[in-house]
Amino acid sequence: MDKQEFSMNAFSSAARPRLFSRRAALFGARGMLGAAACGAGSSGSASYGAKVRFAKGAAISFPDFDLIYTGRRHEASKVYPHGFDYDDFKLTRGTKSATVSWSGGTGLIAPRSFEFGGQKFTLELRHANRFSGWLKDDELVIEKK
Repeated sequence: MDKQEFSMNAFSSAARPRLFSRRAALFGARGMLGAAACGAGSSGSASYGAKVRFAKGAAISFPDFDLIYTGRRHEASKVYPHGFDYDDFKLTRGTKSATVSWSGGTGLIAPRSFEFGGQKFTLELRHANRFSGWLKDDELVIEKK
C-alpha cells in the first residue's frame, strides 16, 4: 500500500470518529418525547387530563383559565400536631381569579375538587388516578368534570 492510498483510508468514513454515540442520540430523542408527553412545559399551554410540569410563578394556560403555582405554606393545627402543608395555585381568566389549595393532609392523597367560571374541575398532585401512579414533585393533572 503506498502513502497516498493510506492517507485516503485514514479519512474515510470508517476511520472517522463519531461525534456522538447512538445511545446519546436515543437518550436525547427520549428526552424530547418526554417533554412533549408532559402536556406543557413549566410555562405554556396545557390540556386537561395530561401530566403538566409546573414551577413557582410560571403561568400555565388551560382552555378555561391560567394557573400559576404560588408556592407551599405550612399551617399549624391544634388537632394534628405536625400541622398541614398546602400547595397553592392561583387561577385567573379575565377579571376573575381564585386560589386553589391542595394538601395531602394526614396522608390521604386525593384529587382536590374546585369550581371556576361555573365549571367543575379536579387538581391532582403526588398521585394521578387517570395514570394509576405517582406524579413527580413538579407535575400535576387537571381534569374537567
